[in-house]
Amino acid sequence: APRHLMLYRALGYEPPEYAHLPMILGTDRSKLSKRHGAVSIIDYKVHGYLPEAMVNFLSLLGWSLDDKTDIMDIKTIIENFSIDRISKTAAIFNVEKLDWMNGAYIRALSLDDFTDRARPFLAEGVAESRGFERDYVKNALALLQERVKKLGELRDQPELTRFFFIDELEYTPADLLGKKMTAALESSLERLENLDDFIVESMETALRALAEELELKPGQLFGCLRVAVTGQTVSPPLFETMAVLGQESTLKRLRTAVEKSRQLPD
Repeated sequence: APRHLMLYRALGYEPPEYAHLPMILGTDRSKLSKRHGAVSIIDYKVHGYLPEAMVNFLSLLGWSLDDKTDIMDIKTIIENFSIDRISKTAAIFNVEKLDWMNGAYIRALSLDDFTDRARPFLAEGVAESRGFERDYVKNALALLQERVKKLGELRDQPELTRFFFIDELEYTPADLLGKKMTAALESSLERLENLDDFIVESMETALRALAEELELKPGQLFGCLRVAVTGQTVSPPLFETMAVLGQESTLKRLRTAVEKSRQLPD
């Protein structure tokens, strides 16, 4: 600042008022550097952070509105900014807080907006998704909006969504939790074939009743069905996933699972 003031005076200009933000440190309280992660704003864009979340987060590095407000749009920040709220102590660049804030912004998006922003990331990670209509992709992404903290997760973790867009699932018969589940799969298939409405409520009611009849814990039956329809032990909510897949695709996957379960030794 002293050099800048001298230049202004030498050129005959009235110098502006200068104010300096505090130093930005990593969570280990050392000077922020590449070893703390991405340092270019473009890197954060690539990772799938939303612009509005980045503006919000960066505005709070060395400044605050009060002692409790974290989420603010740019209009609120501009209207409430004041020099006297700038901290004199170093600011901490906490990536965990940034991830939390970005997740909050993602959840606040309309489903259409989320779909438009997420599809390029999804297409990078799951190329098969490019061949599907927008409405189907939107219905699939609706099950992920509450879970992801960065849009880049849809690219970097294709297992989150790939099963929506492929015909053949990769899993072993043993993943179906044993030979004893063959009868449960067959009964589930029959119940789902006979549903008049292939909707979440109807599926859940029918399959919970089936679990009780078979003297299985709901988690046992649902875990087996989850593997059968997604190829995974962890996925978005089971019945919502089946509704997105549709009755035809779900039943086809269950028939395949029945055949696989029969390969298990007695």
